[in-house]
Amino acid sequence: MDQFIVQLISLALFTIGLYGIMVSKVGIKMLISVEILLNGAILSLVSAAIGTGKVDPLVMALFAIAIAAVESAVGISILVSIYRKFGKIDISLLKEIRW
Repeated sequence: MDQFIVQLISLALFTIGLYGIMVSKVGIKMLISVEILLNGAILSLVSAAIGTGKVDPLVMALFAIAIAAVESAVGISILVSIYRKFGKIDISLLKEIRW
């Protein structure tokens, strides 16, 4: 029963993150929503590891944490470059950036 509740919480986190990505146009809100979405997926992996007693989902969760850290660093660097060029952070401005 406890694993079911944790899976529901992870589904709620995933849904909140997905909703935030679909609704928001501001870059920082989208980045936070992606982090919430990834935390929901990681919580689901940890719950599966505890329920089955295997280590494989925990290893996958560690890789997901590492990928989330890299994603945050790349996302923040892109948002900083947008802010330096345009003075505001809006995702629609990504079309105008010429690398």
